[in-house]
Amino acid sequence: MCAIVDANVAHEVFNRDPERPEAGRRFFDWLSSPRGQLVVGGDLLLELGGSNAFLDWFQTAINSARVRQFAGDALAPYLDELANKTCKSNDQHLLALAAASGARPLYTNDRALIDDFRNRDILSSPGKVYTTGRSKSVTSTHKRLLARRDLCRSSGG
Repeated sequence: MCAIVDANVAHEVFNRDPERPEAGRRFFDWLSSPRGQLVVGGDLLLELGGSNAFLDWFQTAINSARVRQFAGDALAPYLDELANKTCKSNDQHLLALAAASGARPLYTNDRALIDDFRNRDILSSPGKVYTTGRSKSVTSTHKRLLARRDLCRSSGG
């Protein structure tokens, strides 16, 4: 399964701080395992690239096929389509990445993005959200989402 990580929670996933939430550590462990894969591209890669913790993980992840990258020009048609839709969030680049990749899990705490990600008028196949907005602990919802294998197209980028 592949997933998208919003920049607003990147610190919960990639930082090695002992204060990192349990749910963030669990997601990182999944992402670093053979079962997980991060989808990045366009503006998201620029946003995440500002973090040394992310860049350290990213280099290793590329070598072990834990990353699927999408070039900005591959996302352009999806961004054009989203320009005609009413989004609550300012994260059309993440929605375009989800549309291009087929990645349907998203880790974010951005309420407006969560609403857009689940909206069938924006994404014809709405996504599942991994969030620590209510609880920083690992919940049964977190566990079920990380156990799924059907939330991503196998080709891409």
